[in-house]
Amino acid sequence: MKTEGKVDSLSYVLQRRRNSRHITIRVLPDGSVKVSAPYGVSLASIERVIVNNKAKLISTIETQRRLLHTYQEGETFLFAGEPLVLNLIKSEKNSIAVEGNHLLVGYAGEEPQSSVVCTLIKELYRQQVKLRLGNWVPFWANRLSLHIPPYGVHDAKSRWGSCSAKGRLSFSLRSQILNDEQFSYLVLHEMAHLVHFNHSAQFHALLKEQMPSYKEIQKSVFALQKESQLCP
Repeated sequence: MKTEGKVDSLSYVLQRRRNSRHITIRVLPDGSVKVSAPYGVSLASIERVIVNNKAKLISTIETQRRLLHTYQEGETFLFAGEPLVLNLIKSEKNSIAVEGNHLLVGYAGEEPQSSVVCTLIKELYRQQVKLRLGNWVPFWANRLSLHIPPYGVHDAKSRWGSCSAKGRLSFSLRSQILNDEQFSYLVLHEMAHLVHFNHSAQFHALLKEQMPSYKEIQKSVFALQKESQLCP
């Protein structure tokens, strides 16, 4: 159950969880605050924890928001592990292309609209992730002796990928920022859930067997979480 709240000028979203044992607070990449707590803990206790951590939360929120893209000329976007510089070009119609280390966005109208630029970038990322999955999903299916599962690309903001109980894989279009090694790990991670639908010792043993350096690669992926955020 999710509810929205506000205390001492800090807005938050509260998620009650049956299996939670403690109050936890996270600042999401967009600067919003998410709180998880057990059902038995009072709202007053939860908000007291928020207030006690107010200074740290505000600092983290400001840092997160500074990292958000503004879609202005010269801004840098990661694309398959490489930084691309955004160039905005007046054009007869909206368009996007990658040329060398430049991300060229053509815009119609007097001024470029950040929402339009973001939409174009998202769609480019979505298309590229689909192409990369077309190579890596069959590769790991063969290595793991699995049938190729159904999969898709979505605009997930907090997860790089997921595997449903029915065996359908979903990948965030944000994963286009990952280099080939990181992207391969992501696909392996989700496909390993088709063998072990958990994060058990057996699951991690399978990852290590297939990719001995997976822990280091995983850390490098997590480190890019803040940098991966696009517009809402």
